[in-house]
Amino acid sequence: MSSSTLTDPKAPPPPGVGKIKRAWLPEKVIHYGVWILAVLLILGPIVPIVWSSLWSTPLYEGGGSGTLDNFRKLATDPLWWSAVANSLQFAVFATIGSVLVGTTVALLVARTDLPLRRLYSALIVLPLVLPGLVLIVGWQSMWSKNGYATHLLEQYTPFTVPFDLYSVAGMVVMGTVLGSPVVYLFARGTLSSGDSTLEEAARCAGAGPLRALLSVTLPLLRPALLNSGLLVFALALETLGIPLILGTSKNIDMMSTYLYRQWTGSADGGGGVLPAGAVMLLLAVTLLLLLRNRLAGDLARFTTTGGKSSRPANVVKLGPFGWLLSAGVGVVLGCATLVPLSGVVLASLTAVLTPAINPFSLLTLDHFSAILTNPLYTGAIGNSLLIATVGAAIATACVAVIALVAHQSSFRLRGSLEHIVLYPRAVPGLITGMAFFWTFAILDQSGTFRATLWAVGIAFGVRALAMGYAAFYPSLAALGADLDRAARSAGADWWTAMRTIILSLLRPAMGISYVLLFVAMLNEADAAVFLVTPETQVLGLAMLQIAANGLGGTVAALGVIQLVITAAVLGAGRILFGVRPNV
Repeated sequence: MSSSTLTDPKAPPPPGVGKIKRAWLPEKVIHYGVWILAVLLILGPIVPIVWSSLWSTPLYEGGGSGTLDNFRKLATDPLWWSAVANSLQFAVFATIGSVLVGTTVALLVARTDLPLRRLYSALIVLPLVLPGLVLIVGWQSMWSKNGYATHLLEQYTPFTVPFDLYSVAGMVVMGTVLGSPVVYLFARGTLSSGDSTLEEAARCAGAGPLRALLSVTLPLLRPALLNSGLLVFALALETLGIPLILGTSKNIDMMSTYLYRQWTGSADGGGGVLPAGAVMLLLAVTLLLLLRNRLAGDLARFTTTGGKSSRPANVVKLGPFGWLLSAGVGVVLGCATLVPLSGVVLASLTAVLTPAINPFSLLTLDHFSAILTNPLYTGAIGNSLLIATVGAAIATACVAVIALVAHQSSFRLRGSLEHIVLYPRAVPGLITGMAFFWTFAILDQSGTFRATLWAVGIAFGVRALAMGYAAFYPSLAALGADLDRAARSAGADWWTAMRTIILSLLRPAMGISYVLLFVAMLNEADAAVFLVTPETQVLGLAMLQIAANGLGGTVAALGVIQLVITAAVLGAGRILFGVRPNV
């Protein structure tokens, strides 16, 4: 019989234990260094925006004084209030639509025997892993007033498209397509982890399967729906691609496009009104994030899974109506994703995509040839690939170190790190780019660094940190503290234990994080608006600008290239690391 004793981690290694190479920096220095760098890099750039909104002259010009005139000008601009009204209308109805669609599909997939439900589970999350701009362009090609699918629908069926895509109502439909996956993942996660005891109790009390589903299961989803609904609302407020591409032709501005036009349409880059508007949008999104965090922390009242083993819920049998309902779900999800994707491919391979002419008689590779022979487009593709390749690697390393300090250390400020690293995802990408523009303008008044890919890459990396953290943390949380204690007992300090044991075990999670960060940084567009130059153009922004100008074939070809790269990277990630977009 053998016995073992716990050893103080700070005590010297026992005799006979080999020497372990220790970190050259003390543990506290590493912890405080990581925390300070995270605060400066993530939260620091916001300070110049607030400062410039309260200053009479641009910060890089010197002089000036504190003032509220920028906010007064903003408050007296009727275009701003029109943009606010449009943004609120869009965000409210897009959120309602996303909650209805996402919840309905989640209930059908998780709680019924709906035929083809695994296929629909993949289809509804497809917009999350595809470039959003590609879907928007696809909707333009297929479901606009003169779209190819619209013409076929009206010609061969008694139905018509019930909305104008180039209106607030049309943008709401597009926002619902992009927001429904978020609600679905939250609701599906709750349904998958919950116990079926309460539903079975309702069934024993005489309730039918459908009534138990509506009276018990659906109310238990309230925290997930409130949480995801607030997140979708915040994302809808900050979106740039949808209103810029679909609202330009009818002069429909939202807060994001108002700020964009202030930057691109005035000689002084919008003056102080631009940062004032950015502060207002940032304040709204931050308040929504705080409310979301408050609601997310109040889940105990809805807990249905305890220490005892739980049984999976009995699914509702749909009977003869199952295939009919499945067909309806398939039509909706197919029209929302597969039809637009086919439209992008057709538009990229035809001289012009028109319902009046058979597209197969107009097949051409001219759009791809125009892209591959234009240095501006090839440069944008190369820049995006370089930023995504190098930036994702650096961001993955940062995510790993931040997560280790936040969850595998005794650092007294570790609790704040998680909130700090998740915050950039709630901040509109447009404001992230503006924040780094002002930061670089103050620190580098010559503009040398601001005109490099490093500047764009830093903004993209900070914006994507939350996604990498979300992919990395679950694997870290699954590791117990025993391995760390064992290494410390053998004489290793904190960083040596993390580097040699914990990070070695988390290489697959780091691989998953790298793949998702690569895709996010490849497809990023909003954060580049204030930072790119002709030499540092990136794929996402080039596509956004071309789409806003209505060059259908060219933007479709760029979209196909972007789609192929994204699919290839996600496919490689699936094979190597098991990357899955759905819960």
